[in-house]
Amino acid sequence: MKSALRCGTVAVLAASTLPLQAQIEEVIVTAQKREQSLKDVPININAMSGDKLAELNIQQFDELANFIPGLEVQEQSANNPAFVIRGITSDSGESNIEPRIAVFQDGVPSSRSRGSFFELHDLERVEVVKGPQSTLFGRAALIGGINVIQRKADYETEAQIKVGYGESVRDTKYKEVSGHLGGAIIDERLAGRVAFVDKERDPYMENLLGGEGYNGADVQAYRIALRANLMETLRWDIIANHQKDTPPGTGFKNNRFAPPGGDTSPFTGAALKSSPSYRGGKELGLERELDSLTSILVWDINEDWSFTSISGKRDFESDEVFDGDGSQYDILIASEIAEGEQFSQEIRFNYDAGGMLSAFFGANYLEEEGEQYVPVATDKQQGLPFFLEFLARGEGSEPSNPPSGELYMEEFANRSDTTSVDLFADATYHVNDKLQLTAGIRWTKDDKKTSYFGRTLGSPVPGPIPVPNDPGNTLFIAASPGGELVSASDTFEGFSWRTVASYAFSEDLNGWVSYSRGRRPEVIAFNTPEGEDFVARETLDAEEVDSYEIGGFYSLMDNRINISGSVFYYEYANFQTTLFAPGEAAVIVLNAGSATAHGLELQIDAQPLDNLQTFFSYGYNYGRFSSEDEDGNPQEFAGNKFRLSPDHSVAIGATLSFPTDVGLFSITPSYTYKSEIFFDDDNDRPDLQEFDDTQDETQPGYAIWDLSLRYESMGGNYVVELYGKNIRDEDYLLDAGNTGDSFGLPTFIPGPDRLVGITFTAKYP
Repeated sequence: MKSALRCGTVAVLAASTLPLQAQIEEVIVTAQKREQSLKDVPININAMSGDKLAELNIQQFDELANFIPGLEVQEQSANNPAFVIRGITSDSGESNIEPRIAVFQDGVPSSRSRGSFFELHDLERVEVVKGPQSTLFGRAALIGGINVIQRKADYETEAQIKVGYGESVRDTKYKEVSGHLGGAIIDERLAGRVAFVDKERDPYMENLLGGEGYNGADVQAYRIALRANLMETLRWDIIANHQKDTPPGTGFKNNRFAPPGGDTSPFTGAALKSSPSYRGGKELGLERELDSLTSILVWDINEDWSFTSISGKRDFESDEVFDGDGSQYDILIASEIAEGEQFSQEIRFNYDAGGMLSAFFGANYLEEEGEQYVPVATDKQQGLPFFLEFLARGEGSEPSNPPSGELYMEEFANRSDTTSVDLFADATYHVNDKLQLTAGIRWTKDDKKTSYFGRTLGSPVPGPIPVPNDPGNTLFIAASPGGELVSASDTFEGFSWRTVASYAFSEDLNGWVSYSRGRRPEVIAFNTPEGEDFVARETLDAEEVDSYEIGGFYSLMDNRINISGSVFYYEYANFQTTLFAPGEAAVIVLNAGSATAHGLELQIDAQPLDNLQTFFSYGYNYGRFSSEDEDGNPQEFAGNKFRLSPDHSVAIGATLSFPTDVGLFSITPSYTYKSEIFFDDDNDRPDLQEFDDTQDETQPGYAIWDLSLRYESMGGNYVVELYGKNIRDEDYLLDAGNTGDSFGLPTFIPGPDRLVGITFTAKYP
């Protein structure tokens, strides 16, 4: 860490002796619902342009997170991502659980976990805003928001095609084709743009049973955009997206039963499979489709007022089959079949007459329907004895019986229907040329209905003799009375707000201080009360966070060095978390009480020479559960770290360019580091778990090196790039614990190995 800080210091000192002509390009963002220079925005925001994303070969959210302090993204699969901002995770797949982090695509919310992970291709920029931002981003922005701004149709003709090929250290292949084409259809009246990406990465975890391996990628994404200038002051953008993911199965591997010809290391091959009797022999893997249609209407009413309407329709369907026990045995085979439909509408008025007051106000409307269905199965001869032994003595032995092919099955499903209305307003008062005061407020009202059922699909007794089945008598999921559907509905409302004071000490130095309240709406859950046999309704109070933050932006050496950052302190109430229920193939939703977090984030961008760009980022987040709740009662998770949250994260990189008579050559090395991570809020502590006496579900600190060598022709029409990702082939875990942990079979998912590849890009003009 000290060496990293010295690197940043050396860059600053060295810049004082360098020429003055090199400057960092100004970044324009719209996080505050209007165009502003990044240095003038009084919130902690990181923005990365589409060109910078391409330079760092970033195509997914998890790759983006490596370079944004305070942001972590975990991708088990495209269907199961986790977004983390300042230690707070948003990843629940249950339809009734509210997201904590707002993910937007051109202003349209896409925060539901199963529909939030999409390809980052053909973008204008990505903005990541940290801290409670409900006023700006709405109900899901308890702790921050991510807004992906796609390239819109334009009247200038533009075209690009990119092809790529790579190989990993395990001799697996990567292939990619992407491109875009755009320009005027009717001059100055109608423009169009199409973009696509098609990429495939072979599985990087070997299948020791033969056949296709695990942990790969197969995705196709397409976009059509139209822009119509209906009048000189009225612009209409329409954007349609479609994405299809069909990757192989996720490589869950347990650490108890070694596969045939292998060992229990999570970084070697596994022997995972479905069953020929499960869902007609459906194999491990994911099938997911995501569609969206966005309409953005902007009317410049006059020089002072503007009106914006953003309409969005999003749908997703996913079907993922996985080996829950992570072994060659038919102990637990499961699927998650999810679907969601959403319509959202935002209307907003902006006012800015160039005087002392600027403001915006408006309303949001959201209709959302979601469903998650999970059928789980075990082989009656091989898996069922394991479960019966586990339930009897807290540990199941390695199976010795061959599978019979006859399955015992259970199923559960949850469904949620939500209608939400928001009213919001935000105003900035310019006290003088230096001091600005900002205040914003949002009122949210939710009408919710949640439904659940959990039941058996037959008798666990093997053999041909029929045995009466009790649907409500389950072995490993939470049962509803008689296995029937139970429902509950309610209406909730609440406020969130922000206040900010910003001061311009000079043209190059701005500082700000803020207090804000974030709110995650109430949740209607169905959990099994202690000592009871069936689920019962439970309403979890709204999760709230109070944030206190001080930050600033400093431009040095004639805008050759930009430094931005902030320090923050959070207090959480009614911290909602999900845990895998002991002895159940399902999660429970609970109120973990109170928690606090404090930290700092620092970003340094420098261009000390015309041919040298550097960046350095550091994030420190100390998030822990409090020893007592608000009523003074001891808390179960007292002192625990927030899950998926390293205390320290670092990113360092540079691009050194060499202009020649035949084109531009450049080299971009980058280094990222993350300190220790726990994968659950219980921190895998044996004293907090009924069936686990070893604390091994953690990832120690690790570092990743990437490297890019690039050639760009004179005029920029052709680009050839050689790249390496994870060039030191660092072993690290993406996740640990998972469903199998509930039965004494924790599973582990390894991160990708080294990938070396080449791309060729042709552009016009």
